[in-house]
Amino acid sequence: MRATPAARPDAGPSPGGPTRRLRVWRWAGRVVALIVLAITIMMIALAIGMRLNDRAIDEHPGSASATVLSVSPLRTGIEFVDGTGATIRPEGGVLYPGLLSVGQQFVVEYSTVDPQIARVAGRTASVGTIMIAITLAVTYLAAVPLLWWCHRRARMPMSRLLFGARGAPGHVVVRPASTL
Repeated sequence: MRATPAARPDAGPSPGGPTRRLRVWRWAGRVVALIVLAITIMMIALAIGMRLNDRAIDEHPGSASATVLSVSPLRTGIEFVDGTGATIRPEGGVLYPGLLSVGQQFVVEYSTVDPQIARVAGRTASVGTIMIAITLAVTYLAAVPLLWWCHRRARMPMSRLLFGARGAPGHVVVRPASTL
């Protein structure tokens, strides 16, 4: 009588369904894919917002001398006097602030309709596009190996890893016949 080898806990789907370890790798792959999707959507929204702000400034341009009040990783606070004589401190700071320091004087371009939208003179959304491209490149360079690793550990086609048991939209999932 031949002995049958003991089943490994991660040896693949059993007749009752996938093992816990395989389910964990499947969910890990889905979480990585969702994070990549969220970052991609945020970067696209940021690119659209930058261009809309530039368009608002270009349609109703104004310029003034501004002073840097504060610099932080997320915001550069400035103050300037607009054409009506009102002192403006944009809540979101200045757009494209690279290489500014506290106390520095510079020329700012702003929208005369909404002076809260201001940018450093001469800088446009193309400056921010570089940052967006680098962020997306790093995201995908990190995510592709992680997705591949989860795919290998889950022992399933990538489409099933990302799209669940149904497979990719419009595709038929063919399950192999069980052997006795």
